[in-house]
Amino acid sequence: MTAQLLIFMGAMVYLCWVFVRYWRRRNRKDVPFIEVVEDKPVSKPYRQRHVQKKKESDADREWRKRVQDEIEDMTK
Repeated sequence: MTAQLLIFMGAMVYLCWVFVRYWRRRNRKDVPFIEVVEDKPVSKPYRQRHVQKKKESDADREWRKRVQDEIEDMTK
């Protein structure tokens, strides 16, 4: 026997086994065709990290105000 013949015979045995499983399952009337399974969460849902904003210093506020004033002056 050649390797090709052995592979072919193995494939035929496998396909026959699959067909028999399908046929047995198909003839069972007590089992629904599509089984509905309730989805249970495996773990807790993902939560985003709460990043603490660093407090704005007086110098930062003053710099922002200056920049905002300059932009307003340029747009007038």
